[in-house]
Amino acid sequence: MTRRQRQMLGLAIVVLAIGILAWQLLTMQRPDRVFSRNTQATRAAEVRESVYRLTVPEVTIGRLGDVRIVSNIESDVVATLEEVPAEGEGGSKTWRVAVSGETTQPVYLNGNVVVESPLIDGDILVIGDYEVRFADGPEGFAGFYDWWESSTVTHQFLSPEVARDSFPIIAKAFPVSVLIVLVSFGMAIPLGLMLSFMKMAKTRWARWPATMYVDVIRGTPLFLQILLVFFGLPLLPAYKAMTQSLPWLNQAGLFGITNTLYLRAFLVLSLNSAAYMCEILRAGIQSIPRGQMEAARSLGMTVPQSMAFVIIPQTIRRILPTMMSEFILLFKDTALLAAVGLAEMALKAKEISAAKFNTTPYVVAAAFYLVVTIPLGRFVANLEHRLAEAEGGGGGAKRDSLVPEPIDSEHVTPRSNPIPTSGGDRR
Repeated sequence: MTRRQRQMLGLAIVVLAIGILAWQLLTMQRPDRVFSRNTQATRAAEVRESVYRLTVPEVTIGRLGDVRIVSNIESDVVATLEEVPAEGEGGSKTWRVAVSGETTQPVYLNGNVVVESPLIDGDILVIGDYEVRFADGPEGFAGFYDWWESSTVTHQFLSPEVARDSFPIIAKAFPVSVLIVLVSFGMAIPLGLMLSFMKMAKTRWARWPATMYVDVIRGTPLFLQILLVFFGLPLLPAYKAMTQSLPWLNQAGLFGITNTLYLRAFLVLSLNSAAYMCEILRAGIQSIPRGQMEAARSLGMTVPQSMAFVIIPQTIRRILPTMMSEFILLFKDTALLAAVGLAEMALKAKEISAAKFNTTPYVVAAAFYLVVTIPLGRFVANLEHRLAEAEGGGGGAKRDSLVPEPIDSEHVTPRSNPIPTSGGDRR
C-alpha cells in the first residue's frame, strides 16, 4: 500500500466516524426535563429555573419544588413522576404525575387540581409557591447539551452548568494565588542567594547551617511545613506580641484575605522555595569558569564587585529556565494552602464541589492553573533552546552559518602576484 493510499484510507475512516457520530446525535432521544422555579422569589439566584433531567423511571417532587430520585422523608413528598413504557414497537414512552395520598398540599395541573394525570410537553404543575414545568427531551443537535448533562461521567466532571456557576467564584480567587506566588518567589531569590553563598563559604560555621537547612527543607513535605507555620507560629509569644502591637495584621487585606494569613503564606512558601533556589544558584555560580573571577580581580574589582557585576549576571542567564520551572512548581504548590483555610482557587473549588456534589469546579480551577503553567512551560522550553544555541550546545537547528561553503576552482580569484613555490607543496 502506497503512502497516498494510506492517507486516503485514514481520511475515509475519519469521515466515516464523523458520519456515525452525526447520525447518533440526530437520532438519539434526549432525556425529558422538568423546570422548577419559585414564583415568589425576589433574589436572582432563586428566580432562575432549576433544570432536572429525567434519567430514571421515577422521581419525587417535594414541598419546595425539588425533584429527587429518592426521598427519605415520606411526609415531604407531594407528587411522583412516573415513566409509562411505550406501547408497541413504534410508540414512545410518556410520563404521568401521581399526587401522594399522605400530603395535604394541593397540586394544580395547568390551573386545575389534579390527583393523577398523564403529562405532555408544556404542562405546568403548581405546588405552593413553586412552579414545575414538564418538557419533552429535544432531538438532534439541539439536544446535545441535555445528552451531555444527563451522562453520569460528563455531568460529574465536565458539567457546563456547574462550570458556569463556579467560574466567577474561582476567578475572584485567581489573583490571590498569583499574588502569593509572586511575593513568595520574590522573597525566595535573595534568601536562596544568601544560602548559596553560605554553602560555598570556606568556613564550616557558615557552610554547615546552610547545608542542614537545605537538607531539612528539601527532605520534608511542603504540606507539613505549611501546617507547622500556620498552626505553630501563632502560638509563639513573639508572634502574639507582634499581632497585638500591629492591629492591621488581623484586618482584611487585598481580596478580602486576612493579613496574617498572607504573612504566614509568604513565609512558608518563601522559606521552602529558598532551599531549592539555593541549590539552583550554587550550581549556576560554580558553572562559571574560575577565570572569570580571576579576570575581574585583575581589573581591580573586589570579590563582592566581581560577584555582583561579573559572576551573578552570567549565572542568572544560565539558570533562568530552571528558575522559571521553580516558579511554576511554587505556583502549583499554592493549592496546598487550601488545607489551612486560605481562600485561594483550590479552596473555592472545594467549597463549590461540596455544595453541588460535583467535581467540575476542580476542573475549572485546574484550567486557571493551566492558563499560567502552560505558557510559562513553553517559554522555558524556548528559552532553553535559545540558550543552548547561544552556548553552542546544539540545542536546536543546525548552525549552518558557521559551516564554510566549499569553493570550486572556477570561483577562485587568481592572485596578481602569486607566491612562487619550489620543491612542491609544503606540508
